[in-house]
Amino acid sequence: MPSLHADVSVDPPACRRPTACPTEKTYITRIWAEHECQLVELLCGLDPSSRVNRFGHSTSDACVQAYAKDAAAGAAFMAGALNAGRLIGVVEVFAARNGVAEAAFAIDADWRRRGLGLALLEAATRWAEQAGIATLRMVISRNNWPMRQLAHKAGAQLDFDLDEISADIDIATTASLGIAA
Repeated sequence: MPSLHADVSVDPPACRRPTACPTEKTYITRIWAEHECQLVELLCGLDPSSRVNRFGHSTSDACVQAYAKDAAAGAAFMAGALNAGRLIGVVEVFAARNGVAEAAFAIDADWRRRGLGLALLEAATRWAEQAGIATLRMVISRNNWPMRQLAHKAGAQLDFDLDEISADIDIATTASLGIAA
């Protein structure tokens, strides 16, 4: 399994908007509560189908803003993909119960399919390993094929239940496969 490092370099996408043509490298770093405004901007910028994939249902800007505020204050760990100071991807990991922590992802549409999800997952698994977390769980909408592929790449055990899939990633196994190395 290929390993992406926290200083991952990602080529910029073709321009759809003037702001999508950065000249600086993209890097993965831990983010904190002070990044709440950037988290709101990223999540509110998701198109309607991406919001359904991310939140499991249609979500208003007000609900997304409230979620981002709660996530920034309450996530056990957050890492972001930054390019030219702009948050273009995020993984949030929420408190563990019985050794299982839940991970949620969002990637700006202009930056998808460039390895950011795997790089963010690597950051989350490194943190989980250090924090003594046994399992990262991703709850995925059935139609969210990119997240299903990410879970598959990580060797997740999938549990299908109605419209959701629980993808459990064993931290010890991913570390031995090189994801968290």
